[in-house]
Amino acid sequence: MQLLLGSLTACLALSVSTSLAWSLRPHGATQELASDFPDPNIDPFYQAPGNIASYSNGEVIRHRAVATTLVGRAVESYQVFYRTTDAQGDAIGTVATILAPTNPNLPPKVFSYQAAEDALNLDCAPSWGWVNKSSALEYYYQSDAPVLAQWVLAQGYYFVSSDFEGPDAAWLVGLTEGRATLDGIRATINHFHLPVSQTSIGLWGYSGGAHATAWAGSLAATYAPELNIVGAAFGGTPTDLSLASTVIGGGIAALLSGAGLIGLASGRPDLNATLNTLLTPYGVEVVTKLRAPNICVNANLATFADVNFTRMFTENPWTNPAIAKIVADESLLSNASSLPVPVPKFPRFQFHGTSDKTIPYIIEAQYVAQQCAAGADIRFFSLPDQDHGPAYMNSIPGAAQFILDAFAGTLGNVACGANVTVPSIGSAEAVDLLGVNSNVLVGALLAALTAEPAA
Repeated sequence: MQLLLGSLTACLALSVSTSLAWSLRPHGATQELASDFPDPNIDPFYQAPGNIASYSNGEVIRHRAVATTLVGRAVESYQVFYRTTDAQGDAIGTVATILAPTNPNLPPKVFSYQAAEDALNLDCAPSWGWVNKSSALEYYYQSDAPVLAQWVLAQGYYFVSSDFEGPDAAWLVGLTEGRATLDGIRATINHFHLPVSQTSIGLWGYSGGAHATAWAGSLAATYAPELNIVGAAFGGTPTDLSLASTVIGGGIAALLSGAGLIGLASGRPDLNATLNTLLTPYGVEVVTKLRAPNICVNANLATFADVNFTRMFTENPWTNPAIAKIVADESLLSNASSLPVPVPKFPRFQFHGTSDKTIPYIIEAQYVAQQCAAGADIRFFSLPDQDHGPAYMNSIPGAAQFILDAFAGTLGNVACGANVTVPSIGSAEAVDLLGVNSNVLVGALLAALTAEPAA
């Protein structure tokens, strides 16, 4: 599901603020840069203390300074290890990458970016993929994130990106991803000593990142009611996983379908137990490889190009009643889930290509229709004839404008679900908005799609 847009270096000059900045100095001593740290699987920084349940959700347990591929050493940047709660209700710890602007807005604004991690391993998490000298995984995360992070900081916003899959790489587990995202925002507020009642928050994500964004928005009112979320921009959203059941056999789409099911099992012990009874010896071999260190699904597609999903199981797992029930309850469609589907009241900008071959357009359109019928506030941007990757690239200007307006409180009223008009990626408006020439953006996309990860 990951869209690689390439490493973009152009950015806006940082805006100037004459107001007194909030304190950026966290508690505790600054440690060495993350390039000196070991792999997350053996790095003590990523290990939860035995008393983690005694910490509050979003409480920072430890932190360290980092130099990232997002902004290098240009701003204050940290990794924070914080407590969150998984889908089973157990206390777990995960890491967020947080950046402070040189000239913060007053009152503060926090931009929460959910990366399309789509992975089954801890060392595929954004916090590791974005640190200097973190192996070929740097390549995996050279997407829209560098230009977005620099644009965000130029606005005076704080930036946070959480390892929302948690320590078990619970890919597509809605409760775990949503809670970890919200607790990552809490950790940012706690780390920088921001006044929570005065801090506004914007969410952003695409594809796998949109899944975490949508779940965070759905859970916010009950799980983190103190957070003032003013808007969320996301698209290409896998709001319902049941359509993956139609993708079997071989090929990349089948691989992603199977890997997604395995990722869901990583965070759902009940599903994992059932899947283990269905695996063939060939399936055990494939799952072992998929969960091996430094194997990230999107960055290693060629490695698994010949995997046959059908051969992995003794029966089609999607039709197994126990699995089908779990998959249904992970849905955000009210007609699919047996659980109540929340309706966030803050404004949303959602977008999807009508020709998306990775995540069908119909499931996002259906989600928007159901949410609007229940009183939501959604601007919906449909992109005719656009597949998964191009749809995101062409939605970035509209999403960025939405975030600016949401933070400024100038969104105005629209009919929920109405298709909106936004600046095209090649327009002068987009260049003025993003501070990035659209030709550079398109060129970086093409370069990234044809590049090979570093050895």
